[in-house]
Amino acid sequence: MMQQSNVVKEGEVFFKQWLRSPKSMGSIIPSSRYLAKALAAEVAWAPGQHVVELGGGTGSITQGLLDRGIPSDNLIVIELETHLYEYLKDRFPGVNVIQGDATRLDEILERQPVSSVGTVVSGLPMVQMPFDFQKAIIDQGFRAMGGKGSMLQYSYSPVSPVPAEKLGIKAEIARLVLLNVPPAFVWRYRR
Repeated sequence: MMQQSNVVKEGEVFFKQWLRSPKSMGSIIPSSRYLAKALAAEVAWAPGQHVVELGGGTGSITQGLLDRGIPSDNLIVIELETHLYEYLKDRFPGVNVIQGDATRLDEILERQPVSSVGTVVSGLPMVQMPFDFQKAIIDQGFRAMGGKGSMLQYSYSPVSPVPAEKLGIKAEIARLVLLNVPPAFVWRYRR
Protein backbone atom coordinates (compact mmCIF):
# COMPACT_ATOMS: atom_id res chain seq x y z
CA MET A 1 0.00 0.00 0.00
CA MET A 2 2.91 2.35 0.74
CA GLN A 3 4.20 1.94 -2.84
CA GLN A 4 0.80 2.91 -4.30
CA SER A 5 0.66 5.98 -2.04
CA ASN A 6 4.08 7.10 -3.33
CA VAL A 7 2.91 6.67 -6.93
CA VAL A 8 -0.23 8.76 -6.30
CA LYS A 9 1.81 11.52 -4.61
CA GLU A 10 4.40 11.43 -7.41
CA GLY A 11 1.69 11.82 -10.07
CA GLU A 12 0.10 14.67 -8.14
CA VAL A 13 3.42 16.54 -7.72
CA PHE A 14 4.26 15.98 -11.39
CA PHE A 15 0.89 17.23 -12.65
CA LYS A 16 1.00 20.32 -10.41
CA GLN A 17 4.45 21.17 -11.79
CA TRP A 18 3.15 20.64 -15.32
CA LEU A 19 0.32 23.08 -14.62
CA ARG A 20 2.81 25.65 -13.24
CA SER A 21 5.30 25.29 -16.08
CA PRO A 22 4.30 22.97 -18.95
CA LYS A 23 7.43 23.71 -21.00
CA SER A 24 9.67 22.53 -18.16
CA MET A 25 8.10 19.07 -18.31
CA GLY A 26 8.46 16.55 -21.12
CA SER A 27 5.10 14.89 -20.43
CA ILE A 28 1.99 15.31 -18.32
CA ILE A 29 2.62 12.09 -16.36
CA PRO A 30 5.78 10.73 -14.71
CA SER A 31 7.92 8.13 -16.44
CA SER A 32 6.90 4.55 -15.76
CA ARG A 33 8.87 1.97 -13.79
CA TYR A 34 9.35 0.17 -17.13
CA LEU A 35 11.18 3.16 -18.59
CA ALA A 36 13.15 3.61 -15.37
CA LYS A 37 14.24 -0.04 -15.43
CA ALA A 38 15.17 0.06 -19.13
CA LEU A 39 17.16 3.26 -18.75
CA ALA A 40 18.92 2.03 -15.60
CA ALA A 41 19.93 -1.18 -17.40
CA GLU A 42 21.87 0.95 -19.93
CA VAL A 43 23.87 2.85 -17.30
CA ALA A 44 27.60 2.15 -17.22
CA TRP A 45 28.71 2.24 -13.62
CA ALA A 46 31.51 0.74 -11.54
CA PRO A 47 32.20 1.02 -7.80
CA GLY A 48 33.74 4.40 -7.02
CA GLN A 49 32.01 6.09 -9.94
CA HIS A 50 29.04 8.43 -9.79
CA VAL A 51 25.97 8.57 -11.97
CA VAL A 52 24.55 12.02 -12.65
CA GLU A 53 20.87 12.45 -13.42
CA LEU A 54 19.83 15.72 -15.05
CA GLY A 55 16.23 16.75 -14.47
CA GLY A 56 15.20 14.43 -11.65
CA GLY A 57 11.53 15.43 -11.91
CA THR A 58 9.58 13.43 -9.35
CA GLY A 59 12.13 10.65 -9.09
CA SER A 60 10.87 7.84 -11.33
CA ILE A 61 14.27 7.42 -12.98
CA THR A 62 16.08 8.05 -9.69
CA GLN A 63 14.16 5.15 -8.16
CA GLY A 64 15.06 2.97 -11.15
CA LEU A 65 18.75 3.77 -10.71
CA LEU A 66 18.58 2.90 -7.00
CA ASP A 67 16.67 -0.31 -7.77
CA ARG A 68 19.41 -1.20 -10.27
CA GLY A 69 21.89 -1.15 -7.38
CA ILE A 70 23.57 2.24 -7.78
CA PRO A 71 24.32 3.29 -4.19
CA SER A 72 22.51 6.45 -3.11
CA ASP A 73 25.82 8.15 -2.22
CA ASN A 74 27.04 7.53 -5.79
CA LEU A 75 24.02 9.19 -7.36
CA ILE A 76 23.78 12.93 -7.98
CA VAL A 77 20.44 14.31 -9.11
CA ILE A 78 20.25 17.83 -10.54
CA GLU A 79 16.85 19.54 -10.57
CA LEU A 80 16.23 23.18 -11.45
CA GLU A 81 12.56 23.57 -10.47
CA THR A 82 12.20 24.45 -6.76
CA HIS A 83 9.05 22.40 -6.09
CA LEU A 84 10.52 19.29 -7.69
CA TYR A 85 13.89 19.79 -5.96
CA GLU A 86 12.15 19.96 -2.56
CA TYR A 87 10.07 16.88 -3.36
CA LEU A 88 13.16 14.90 -4.43
CA LYS A 89 15.12 15.94 -1.31
CA ASP A 90 12.25 14.68 0.82
CA ARG A 91 11.66 11.48 -1.18
CA PHE A 92 15.34 10.45 -1.41
CA PRO A 93 17.09 11.59 1.79
CA GLY A 94 20.23 9.52 1.05
CA VAL A 95 20.71 10.83 -2.49
CA ASN A 96 22.70 13.97 -3.25
CA VAL A 97 19.90 16.08 -4.78
CA ILE A 98 21.12 19.50 -5.92
CA GLN A 99 19.07 22.43 -7.14
CA GLY A 100 20.93 23.66 -10.17
CA ASP A 101 21.14 24.29 -13.87
CA ALA A 102 22.34 21.42 -16.08
CA THR A 103 24.12 23.91 -18.35
CA ARG A 104 26.44 24.60 -15.37
CA LEU A 105 27.13 20.98 -14.44
CA ASP A 106 30.90 21.47 -14.21
CA GLU A 107 30.45 24.19 -11.55
CA ILE A 108 28.02 21.97 -9.61
CA LEU A 109 30.32 18.94 -9.69
CA GLU A 110 33.36 21.01 -8.63
CA ARG A 111 31.64 21.47 -5.25
CA GLN A 112 31.00 17.72 -4.84
CA PRO A 113 33.34 14.88 -3.85
CA VAL A 114 33.20 13.35 -7.35
CA SER A 115 36.28 11.73 -8.83
CA SER A 116 34.69 9.83 -11.72
CA VAL A 117 31.33 9.89 -13.53
CA GLY A 118 30.33 6.70 -15.34
CA THR A 119 27.13 7.91 -17.01
CA VAL A 120 25.07 11.06 -17.31
CA VAL A 121 21.33 10.42 -17.61
CA SER A 122 19.01 13.15 -18.86
CA GLY A 123 15.29 13.45 -18.40
CA LEU A 124 15.31 17.02 -19.62
CA PRO A 125 12.84 17.95 -22.39
CA MET A 126 15.66 18.55 -24.88
CA VAL A 127 13.42 18.76 -27.97
CA GLN A 128 11.92 22.01 -26.72
CA MET A 129 15.26 23.67 -25.93
CA PRO A 130 17.19 26.12 -28.10
CA PHE A 131 20.31 24.66 -29.71
CA ASP A 132 22.66 26.61 -27.42
CA PHE A 133 21.10 24.97 -24.35
CA GLN A 134 21.24 21.52 -25.94
CA LYS A 135 24.90 22.05 -26.80
CA ALA A 136 25.75 23.29 -23.30
CA ILE A 137 24.06 20.28 -21.67
CA ILE A 138 25.71 17.75 -23.98
CA ASP A 139 29.14 19.42 -23.63
CA GLN A 140 28.79 19.60 -19.83
CA GLY A 141 27.74 15.94 -19.66
CA PHE A 142 30.72 14.72 -21.65
CA ARG A 143 33.07 17.01 -19.73
CA ALA A 144 31.79 15.44 -16.48
CA MET A 145 32.68 12.00 -17.86
CA GLY A 146 36.13 13.12 -18.96
CA GLY A 147 35.12 13.02 -22.63
CA LYS A 148 34.48 9.26 -22.43
CA GLY A 149 31.42 7.19 -21.77
CA SER A 150 27.92 7.80 -22.97
CA MET A 151 25.02 10.03 -22.11
CA LEU A 152 21.54 8.59 -21.94
CA GLN A 153 18.41 10.57 -22.81
CA TYR A 154 14.85 9.36 -22.97
CA SER A 155 12.34 10.71 -25.42
CA TYR A 156 8.94 9.91 -26.87
CA SER A 157 10.10 10.11 -30.46
CA PRO A 158 12.09 7.76 -32.71
CA VAL A 159 13.95 10.88 -33.88
CA SER A 160 16.87 11.98 -31.73
CA PRO A 161 15.76 14.78 -29.38
CA VAL A 162 19.00 16.66 -30.14
CA PRO A 163 20.69 17.25 -33.52
CA ALA A 164 23.46 14.69 -32.96
CA GLU A 165 25.49 15.40 -36.09
CA LYS A 166 25.46 19.15 -35.46
CA LEU A 167 26.61 18.48 -31.87
CA GLY A 168 29.42 16.17 -33.00
CA ILE A 169 28.01 13.09 -31.26
CA LYS A 170 26.82 9.67 -32.36
CA ALA A 171 23.22 8.80 -31.52
CA GLU A 172 21.60 5.40 -31.29
CA ILE A 173 18.40 4.01 -29.84
CA ALA A 174 19.44 1.78 -26.96
CA ARG A 175 15.93 0.68 -25.96
CA LEU A 176 12.31 1.01 -26.96
CA VAL A 177 9.91 0.88 -24.00
CA LEU A 178 6.44 0.04 -25.28
CA LEU A 179 4.95 -0.29 -21.77
CA ASN A 180 5.60 3.37 -20.99
CA VAL A 181 2.76 5.83 -21.69
CA PRO A 182 3.49 7.13 -24.23
CA PRO A 183 6.00 4.58 -25.56
CA ALA A 184 9.53 5.86 -24.98
CA PHE A 185 12.97 5.58 -26.53
CA VAL A 186 16.22 5.46 -24.58
CA TRP A 187 18.86 7.26 -26.63
CA ARG A 188 22.60 6.71 -26.17
CA TYR A 189 25.02 9.45 -27.21
CA ARG A 190 28.76 8.99 -27.65
CA ARG A 191 31.55 11.27 -28.78
